[in-house]
Amino acid sequence: MFTEYGALVVELKNSNVQFQKLCEEHDQLDKEIKKIERYPSSEFSQDVKAMKKRKLELKQQLFDILKCQPEFKH
Repeated sequence: MFTEYGALVVELKNSNVQFQKLCEEHDQLDKEIKKIERYPSSEFSQDVKAMKKRKLELKQQLFDILKCQPEFKH
């Protein structure tokens, strides 16, 4: 995620607690979604949709933090 901003992401993970927590939640959701999708079942579809929606929200929040950094380059 955000590989083009690798150094800035690493810096923020080490210096910004909010960014770090958002990254951790995003990564955990990513793992859970991948695990569930290995064994597709209709009973999980709503859960997976909600998880993907939350993951996207987290990604947007992380990007918003990145954009506010002086080192951010478009």
